[in-house]
Amino acid sequence: MKNIQRNIAFSGLGYILPLLASLATIPLMIKYMGEDTYGLYIICISLIGFMTFVDLGIGQSIVKYVSQYEATGESVKIKPILDIALMMYVVLGVSIAALVAFFSLSLGKLIYNDDALKTVMAGHALSITALAFLLSYINQFFLNVFKAYHRFDIPAVIQNSANIAGIVSATILLLLGYDLLVILWGYVIIQVIALTAGYHFCKKILPQGVGLGLSFNSHIFAEMLSFSIYTFVSNFLGGVVSRLDKFIIGAILGTEAVTYYQIPYTIAQMANGIIQVLSQITFPRFSELSSLNDTVGRLALYKYSMLLVFIASMGINVALISAGGAFLELWISPEFSLKSTLTLQIIAFYFFFQSNTVVAYWALQGSGNAKVTALSSFMGTVAYLVGIYFLTQYYGYNGAAMSLFLLLTPMPYFYLWVERNVGHKFSEYLLLTGLFVVSGLLVILTLWKIHSYLSSDLLIILVDGLVLTGVVGGALLYLFREKLRLRFG
Repeated sequence: MKNIQRNIAFSGLGYILPLLASLATIPLMIKYMGEDTYGLYIICISLIGFMTFVDLGIGQSIVKYVSQYEATGESVKIKPILDIALMMYVVLGVSIAALVAFFSLSLGKLIYNDDALKTVMAGHALSITALAFLLSYINQFFLNVFKAYHRFDIPAVIQNSANIAGIVSATILLLLGYDLLVILWGYVIIQVIALTAGYHFCKKILPQGVGLGLSFNSHIFAEMLSFSIYTFVSNFLGGVVSRLDKFIIGAILGTEAVTYYQIPYTIAQMANGIIQVLSQITFPRFSELSSLNDTVGRLALYKYSMLLVFIASMGINVALISAGGAFLELWISPEFSLKSTLTLQIIAFYFFFQSNTVVAYWALQGSGNAKVTALSSFMGTVAYLVGIYFLTQYYGYNGAAMSLFLLLTPMPYFYLWVERNVGHKFSEYLLLTGLFVVSGLLVILTLWKIHSYLSSDLLIILVDGLVLTGVVGGALLYLFREKLRLRFG
């Protein structure tokens, strides 16, 4: 229980602080960079964040097998797992960074096909980004080791400290008159510090007798590969979706459109990201329960976690749909709000459904059903890539936002496997989804009615926040009613 509370506190706080830093600095960065250069900056930063999606599933393999072997008493297998994982991170990181650097000019031409000077600048920016990517990529090994031992607090501190430092340093350098290339070198320095911290604390948390090396065990490698290859497919496709969209929009509509799409997407992603971050805590527990064949405990954990996610997702995305336009107007400008409010509302509605899949994802991964999640990701990604190409041409960046719903195409297949593996019926999921959609829409209509009596954007945001805090708080009190009754009599 102490670990759970610490993990929730540090993961939640570690996620919220960079979010607040981003909200405070994005308007300044757009103002001083300009919408065009800011679009390129977003592409570079997204590329640094791409490391979590191209690790061949090694990161989740570390969490799954280390937690599993600890639960079943097979601790002798832990060191070979870690050695193989570290070796793969180093080899893959160097290879991917070298490819990005080699093709940086070609990628620059794709972004700025009619401007030679900007193409060269983009090439240099992407080359520097490749080095920051390499450092951040290798550090993922250490961060996943912490998670395997239920220490989500340490990676939260390291990763989010690096995120905050990157945001703050970028803003300061920009205000001092430095260009994008210097800002990206600042990210490189920050990643060096983060990697050093990851290595230092990892040595402290590993059990006595488990050191770090580069040994290779073919039997354990085959066991890891059978799980990780499907996890890689799922994560890689997710990474393609969340990064390639910017290149597609930029190529079809220009980098200015990337900004009008990416700001709403970033807001919705950040707001829902707290759900993604906290739900990861269930992964090693699902793995342990599956290895012990505790079907009752696994189903109970699934139902409990899913209800919490539904409540949080409804509150977050109702707020984005209801008050998103007022927030954009107050935060950036009325003109920006006019161009991006509908985009934010579309994306927020999508994220309501997407966020509600995360518990099912971790339950299937913990049970070793990575093949199911990979196939679901593949079907959704194919539909999405076809959709975004055509919808962006016809409906601009709002079309790109609408195409996100195509990622949900394989949901019936996905949840039928949850029913088979975890025991939670697909009909129960549909009933809950319908209940929360209807409830959310009623809250939105009520809030919009209230807005007609409010005189400013700030009042709209405050009133919506108070109402939704009451709604979510009431739902949580109902969910925890038995525990509260036992605790307070």
